[in-house]
Amino acid sequence: MVETTERSSTAASDSTETTYRLYAEFELSASGEIACPVEVFGQNADRIDRQSSDGKCHTETTHECGDETPSGRADTEIRHSKTEITSECFCPIFFEYDCMPKIAAVTDDAVVIRAFLPDRDCLSALIDDLREATDDLSLRRLTRVDSVDGDRSNSVTLDLSTLTETERETAAMAVSSGYYETPREANIGELAAELDITKSAMSQRLSSIESKLALAAFR
Repeated sequence: MVETTERSSTAASDSTETTYRLYAEFELSASGEIACPVEVFGQNADRIDRQSSDGKCHTETTHECGDETPSGRADTEIRHSKTEITSECFCPIFFEYDCMPKIAAVTDDAVVIRAFLPDRDCLSALIDDLREATDDLSLRRLTRVDSVDGDRSNSVTLDLSTLTETERETAAMAVSSGYYETPREANIGELAAELDITKSAMSQRLSSIESKLALAAFR
């Protein structure tokens, strides 16, 4: 697991507080027209620190190299980079939706980012804007977490990596709408109406999704 910090420096503004109900995991990559320092230096990093300020992205990656020395400390390699923030950078898009992107992993092909979001409308708008910045985007996991009795929580989690794009969108809507909550907060008819399809088509689509994901484990 990569340890990360994300900071954005902006002008002071009124304080606001929002309850976040969804936890999403995205897999995405830069368009290729820019060199994202997280993608370039983040592979196998033990820690990634990122801060944006005045239109610049400052990224620092820490790698623990080799075994510990006789003094008890391992050699450490730290790389720092500073790049211009452009419309193709995906981290600032999360900030626009008051989300804090957490870099979970960096592979040869993509960056895995996790973030809390307040609702499905925000999730849908965020995905639309992310797709403007990259052609390579997938929503791999979505969790709905509701506070119960102050110190306990119920969560419904979907691993969306095996689904088609249509199935991902349908599954995300079903989870965020409370279809898989107990008791249900939405029924098949309401989901079908939102997607402008028949109840039969929605039922078949959900059956396909649940077959792939074995969702009975999460109900």
